Amino acid sequence: MGEIARAVNAAEPLDGILTTVAEQACALIGFEFCAVMLAEPDPDRLRVAGSWGLSRDYVDLVSDAGSLLIHPAGPHLDSPAAEAYRAGRTVAVPDVGSAERFGWLRQVAPMQGYRALLAAPLHAPDAGTLGVIVAYSVAAREFGAPELELIELLADQAALAIETARLRSAQQSVITELSRANDELQRSRAVTDWAEQQHRRLMRLVLDEVGLAGLVTALAETLGGSVTVEDRQGKVLARAPESGYRPPPDDAARRRRPVRTALDMLARRNEVVEVSADLRGRPGASAVGHPVGVPHGVWVAPVVVGGELAARLWLTDPRVAPEPVERRVIERFALVVALEVLKLQYLVEVEERLSGDLIGDLLRPGGPLNPRGILDRAAALGHDLSGPRVVAVLALDPPGPAPALTGILHAATRQAGRPLVGPHEDVQVMLFPDSTDLDETLRGVLAQVEQGLVERTATIALGPAAAGLADYGPAFRVARGAVRLRRAAHAGGVVDVRNLGLAALLLEQGTPDALHRFARTLLRPVVAHDTRRGGDLVPTLRVWLAEGCSASATARTLVVHPNTVAYRLAAVEKLIGRSLRRSDTRLDLQLALIVRDVVRLDGR
Repeated sequence: MGEIARAVNAAEPLDGILTTVAEQACALIGFEFCAVMLAEPDPDRLRVAGSWGLSRDYVDLVSDAGSLLIHPAGPHLDSPAAEAYRAGRTVAVPDVGSAERFGWLRQVAPMQGYRALLAAPLHAPDAGTLGVIVAYSVAAREFGAPELELIELLADQAALAIETARLRSAQQSVITELSRANDELQRSRAVTDWAEQQHRRLMRLVLDEVGLAGLVTALAETLGGSVTVEDRQGKVLARAPESGYRPPPDDAARRRRPVRTALDMLARRNEVVEVSADLRGRPGASAVGHPVGVPHGVWVAPVVVGGELAARLWLTDPRVAPEPVERRVIERFALVVALEVLKLQYLVEVEERLSGDLIGDLLRPGGPLNPRGILDRAAALGHDLSGPRVVAVLALDPPGPAPALTGILHAATRQAGRPLVGPHEDVQVMLFPDSTDLDETLRGVLAQVEQGLVERTATIALGPAAAGLADYGPAFRVARGAVRLRRAAHAGGVVDVRNLGLAALLLEQGTPDALHRFARTLLRPVVAHDTRRGGDLVPTLRVWLAEGCSASATARTLVVHPNTVAYRLAAVEKLIGRSLRRSDTRLDLQLALIVRDVVRLDGR
């Protein structure tokens, strides 16, 4: 009994304890075999839970699903173990061969080689009968009172061991659950502390006015991923980190259903959304739909200003997939990013209003009323108008307000010496520092405007340089005349009218329809001749005027014979009905060609 108690107290496995009970039964009472059987997990049959001396084949036999039934169909299937369990008393079988009630026993006993057995129930005070202990003897024998008392005492010890093991298991389960709950509590507390730290860090960033770039860098460090903030048009406002940055899904991926669905959700749900994007076919993408090295996918949060989506905050390749607490941190950052975006919008609006007022005073007819004040106001906005500036004018077709235009222009001209940009009348005015690469700069500006305003045609005219404040008004009117003339033809593009000389007066004072009609009427027969016969009259006329009306210089430039030039010029005279020897004819043709270049008449 002490040995059994020590095994129980040592928390040994239950089958080992029951094997010890079976071994003690054999040693104390003089049996060769012993088994402890329990009515679990199947309450309709007994199973061997621990044994001593029994062969594996015998244990497998009595463990069969049809064996040791507690309530068999008839006496031929009954067993002493089942009867002891049902009756709750010890059953003795002195000789298996003469036991008429247990037909099943006579069949299996020869396999193990026993003739007599005792079966005692395992009684538990609070759980009822748990099973039985069965001791086997190879010889037939009668069982006296001491043997019955010992088997029943061992049965009680086995029941006590089972109950103790169960209590210990239940206690261990409680301890395990408490430990798990404590671990979860500790983890929850750690997560809460982490979230609080991020909140305090965010507040410090706001108070330190680190700006949008600082916020994005901090969030990228916090989540161990790449963070991108872009406006509604998809223009990147800030991104991080500098090293190892991974961009959000590209335009092709956003047109596919999974990404498009996630982006549509941003308009309805003010929360972080996981983008289950099919990015196959994208450079650096894996077959499972995420970029290589992005095991946790892509996440996007809305940046809402005034109840409307103003920007998007992308998280790419996070260190771990964001849990709810990390998503709340992202949402808090998105809220602060919204404040930064609102601040930027406000600054842009204020700068646009101040710039528009300044440009309006600068371009007024007759020149500015307060030149010193104009220079001071420009300096306050970060612009020096004391030096030469080139006046450029942008117009949209069809005309009308375009709220996004100012932001596009500021972004597109940021690398071009930071020009003064503002609205005036029905166009946008840009005052650039004089440089040699303005044509290329303005083509880049035009491309970004057309990309951001796909429903409009944009035209930019590059006007004369203004050396002083009094020159801005005339330079603007020349550029405005050129852009209106070109817009009337719905041509779009960039036109350079910086060096027109006398023709600039026509652009400054003339109306688009009158200039257009003048050039088309004068050049129509020449252009029609070139179109019909594949001639070179217009190019020859253009070179001849540029070469000072010299036939020989024109021939050298065009690499043709002087007689060919003379023949072509005679054809021009015949078509227009006017002599090229007259200076007024040459002036009219020069002006008509300038107008044609501005509006791109193309034979009309």
